[in-house]
Amino acid sequence: MGIRDSILDTVGGTPLVRLSRLTADLPGEILLKLELNNPGGSHKMRIALNMIRAAEREGLLKPGSGQTILEPTGGNTGMGIAIAAAVLGYRVVLVIPDNYSESKRRLLASFGVEVRLSDSTRGNNSHGELATEIQFEHPEYVMLNQAANPANPEIHRLTTVREIIADLDGTRVDCYVAGIGTGGHLTGIGEVLRQHQGGLRILGVQPQGCDMFADVFVPHRIQGLSIGMIPPVLNTGIIDEMVTVSEADAIDGMRRLMEFEGIGAGPSTGANIAACRRLLAASDEPLTLLTVAYDRVNDYLELL
Repeated sequence: MGIRDSILDTVGGTPLVRLSRLTADLPGEILLKLELNNPGGSHKMRIALNMIRAAEREGLLKPGSGQTILEPTGGNTGMGIAIAAAVLGYRVVLVIPDNYSESKRRLLASFGVEVRLSDSTRGNNSHGELATEIQFEHPEYVMLNQAANPANPEIHRLTTVREIIADLDGTRVDCYVAGIGTGGHLTGIGEVLRQHQGGLRILGVQPQGCDMFADVFVPHRIQGLSIGMIPPVLNTGIIDEMVTVSEADAIDGMRRLMEFEGIGAGPSTGANIAACRRLLAASDEPLTLLTVAYDRVNDYLELL
């Protein structure tokens, strides 16, 4: 592979793994894109770097300038921004709900990030609201706004789905199953993969009690899903069906993935696994399902 110039040159190129032991009792198979292998441990590293690069191309940011990047985030996008900013020379202020992982907040602070906590009792988008307030106080800050930034789904169209198609090497996928936070990866991967494989069904995953299309969002512990709004970057028109998963089922999915496949991932990934197993169990014929492992289990050990 040669010597890389920085950690940023290692983003992407994550493997696609067949979960054969996890589905031994079910018809069909699950293919899991291991985005947790990215620097920072999540799929959000891709969008963090691409949003910064897009802002640089637009003249909003200049590498080495020490400018401040502001972003509301549950942690994973923030980690990606922190890593990219360390290399590119930016200061970072992240706004995170106060009910999110304390270990993740400490880790972000160790990267030199200023962490601001929002009041989670104000709703799932409390961090977005506080970030907007901070932006008014500091108009010189550059907010990347992942939920509305076209560079979010763009990077998945340009890289993630291209990697998936290459690794599939002609294998037919029946359904793409994805949790919805900002919806960037569902949109970017789903749009291109459906063009490549006609008839592909795309299913969104949401926590129990939430109904995205009815604009109903309730507090939950599946971090990263159902963020309290329908994100502007989400292409709702490609979603065929929403699958609701309880916190208990998401945690069971985490445990099964660890015990049967040796893959430690967080609750949003566990929700995907639970949704996939339910789909296979209800199917009259074998299906091939594609889904994503978003981040590592380390920040969620209190759930296990």
